Amino acid sequence: MNLEEVSSGKKAGPEKKIKARGTNSKKRAGVVTDRDKIACRFVCEQGVMTVEQLWRAVWWNPESNSPRYAYDRVLFLERAGFLKGVRTSFNLKTYFKATKMAQELAMTCGEGVSLIPLHAPPVTETGHSDGMTELRLAVAKAGRLAQPISESWKTDRVLAIDPSFPRERFYKHLPDAIWVTPSGKRIAVEYERTRKVVSRLRLKVEAFAREMVRPDRAFDIVLWIGVPGTMSVLKQVLETHPEQRLRTLGEFLGELKPPREMSGGG
Repeated sequence: MNLEEVSSGKKAGPEKKIKARGTNSKKRAGVVTDRDKIACRFVCEQGVMTVEQLWRAVWWNPESNSPRYAYDRVLFLERAGFLKGVRTSFNLKTYFKATKMAQELAMTCGEGVSLIPLHAPPVTETGHSDGMTELRLAVAKAGRLAQPISESWKTDRVLAIDPSFPRERFYKHLPDAIWVTPSGKRIAVEYERTRKVVSRLRLKVEAFAREMVRPDRAFDIVLWIGVPGTMSVLKQVLETHPEQRLRTLGEFLGELKPPREMSGGG
């Protein structure tokens, strides 16, 4: 079972089972499957995820509309010490973050896999991580990820530890993610769900603008995605940078539906 099959919703073959290790045999009773490894990788990359999101990312298949199996697997991973539940004050969802054990397990989910971050967001930023996960899942569902899928959506957590990414050029203003489309376009995705001061946004816009004029630039397109509460300030800051695109969340999701590049993306 590989990440490409899981993300594209293809039905997988039998999964190889590996015994979970640990000193507490009762707590760790059970086996770790290949999909469990991929689930741990997703959580490490996204920061936090819900069971429902993990179901869509890892365990969904066209023959079942029930996330029950995903609940059972996440419960096992939590009890075995790979995942840890996180509650927030702004909604009733339970999120799960990865532990060191999950990071180590995720490193075994494919040949050459080594860029596995371990950094859960502060509780106040859980909503942003949730939104970025939804964007990633929507792009994957629309079939708009390049092959291999495991390399076509890199979150800021991955970029921060990727030796091939020139993070020193961004002065800590990394994109939220870099998405590679099937045609090879590299899109820096920036999701703004809460209003920020103009000066803070301008620093990131200018960092992206400097990158875009470089012959060795790390991405080809900058896409800002906003919500009603953030659109006015984004329009103000981006007014002098028309090369950086702005979409509402609804517009972006609507543009994913046609089997083509983003409007104007080529």
